[in-house]
Amino acid sequence: MPGSRLRDPRAARYCSAILARALSFGLALTAAGCASTERADTLTFEAPETQLSYGVALRGAPSPEIEGLLETSLAVFRRQELGAQSLAFLRRRAAGDGPTAQKILRSYGFYDAAVSIDVEEVADAPGSAQVTIEIDPGRAFKLTKHDFILVETGGRPVPPLDARELGSPVGEPAEAAKILDAESAAVTQLRSSGRPYARRLSRDAVADPAAAEIEVATQVAAGPSYVFGATEISGLETVDPDYLRSYEPWIAGDPFDTSKLAQFQRALTSTRLFRAASVRAPETPPPGPEAPIEVIVEEAPHRTIGGGVRYDTDIGPAVRAEFEHRNLFGANETLGLALESGLEEQRFETTYAIPQFRQPNQLFKSSLELRRVQDEAFDEVALTLAAGLERPFGPHWVGGIGGLFEASQTEDKDEDGTAYLFGAPAFARFDDTDDRLNPTKGVRFRGAATPFAGAFDGEGVTFLSLDGSGSTYADLTGSGRYILASRARIASILAADLEDVPLQRRLYSGGGGSVRGFKERFIGPLDEDGDPDGGLSAVEIGVEMRVQATDQVGFVVFSEAGSVSEEPAPIFDAGLQSAAGVGLRYFSPIGPVRFDIAAPLDRRPEDDLFQFYVSLGQAF
Repeated sequence: MPGSRLRDPRAARYCSAILARALSFGLALTAAGCASTERADTLTFEAPETQLSYGVALRGAPSPEIEGLLETSLAVFRRQELGAQSLAFLRRRAAGDGPTAQKILRSYGFYDAAVSIDVEEVADAPGSAQVTIEIDPGRAFKLTKHDFILVETGGRPVPPLDARELGSPVGEPAEAAKILDAESAAVTQLRSSGRPYARRLSRDAVADPAAAEIEVATQVAAGPSYVFGATEISGLETVDPDYLRSYEPWIAGDPFDTSKLAQFQRALTSTRLFRAASVRAPETPPPGPEAPIEVIVEEAPHRTIGGGVRYDTDIGPAVRAEFEHRNLFGANETLGLALESGLEEQRFETTYAIPQFRQPNQLFKSSLELRRVQDEAFDEVALTLAAGLERPFGPHWVGGIGGLFEASQTEDKDEDGTAYLFGAPAFARFDDTDDRLNPTKGVRFRGAATPFAGAFDGEGVTFLSLDGSGSTYADLTGSGRYILASRARIASILAADLEDVPLQRRLYSGGGGSVRGFKERFIGPLDEDGDPDGGLSAVEIGVEMRVQATDQVGFVVFSEAGSVSEEPAPIFDAGLQSAAGVGLRYFSPIGPVRFDIAAPLDRRPEDDLFQFYVSLGQAF
């Protein structure tokens, strides 16, 4: 720093005081927009009598960002629609905005800024006034140096903290928010590297007005270093504590990392076994090198009963009842029972899952499904047994592999068929959307491959089923009220001939879960009786505009298309059948309830004029 700073210690102390105040209040003021002032005004003047209307002109703001913050923070802007009781009252309001504007400008590094506010009555417009805010920002002070001084560094040596790497604006305008964020990042870095009791102690700032430069020194208490000690769990009634410890993202003796406490707490919450879960270290530094971990939980009910209703024009109403027990033997073993009954389909399914199977984050799943289907494509009575393993690969990826056995009896108007099939399904799934039932942003993708081998009508058969689908969601305005959603699916069965694939394993399209407007499975070729044959390939595309008009009501407009071919190669340029429709959404506490109506755009004699759907959750 220039020597002139040292020759004027009073100026240095004055500028240091200014910076200290700016750094102390800048971030809070920026984030809160002077909410306390607004709260006091609101309580004092709940229903003012508007005798004076006024306009506001803001000039000289050094950036659009600062201008926007001033407009949301200053009382003359926030209360403009209410007007003022008198000219004197308006001048008092404007005078109170001067210090607020100064604090905002200082928080962005403009420590020499001047603010003048003028209030004048408009001569040719009785009952109105004009507020003019003039800003002379001066020079933006540059942060030339930011030192982190470490004290209380017991235990292992502490690596030095680099201000730039922590986000401090060294060499840039001395924005208070960035300096405070860098200090928080320094404490977080220490707490994640074995020092859970690190804390900021103080901050010293010295300014050189002549050079418009600032130096900052932040003192941080690193605290003693620790490793992870024993985990003590309280509040358990039926859950096995060893099962919970299997989620610990550390090994005893690892350097202490506070971020892993939050990771452990999220894992416990995700088990759905607890109303509340808290994971923390002792409030005060414990003696010795080990820090014990305290886990406090409150168990939730482990049994759930649920149900649902849906209605499609072509297949009629259907009801579903479900039961789930999430803690059969104390380690979150989950048993699920589901019964679905409709006019054309009846299903019973039981599932059993074991989390943390053999190794952390690995899930074992098994299922038994009995079903009876009677529709225009085929009639079926079948049993399917399946089992497999799933595990995450990264924050958004899940993969799995397993095996299945299926015995089925199918028939259509031409023939009956008995099939015994063995399959080895494998899948990979990606999902970074923000909501399972009502996503507003993100991408979903799922790809699956299942080789089959067995007997169909007494003949040996083998074929490979490939199926990939994905959807995207874009928030057009950032408000969550205008969502553009799109989806696509492409599937293929590699088989010698269509007749080698049992009816229920062929590819179909059409209906509420694929191309709305067409009857269930009615996309693609039809036989001489007007019933679907299914195919060896399928393509589906769709786009939907979702508008949330109020907190509880929304509307959609959508268009979808699909094709089914008897050839293994999907058809993109021919045979595509399309439909369009509109829908209503009611956003209930358990998710959006959808009401959709859609019509084919290239209707065949076998197609209905329209289809109507009612169900829970978005269409995709």
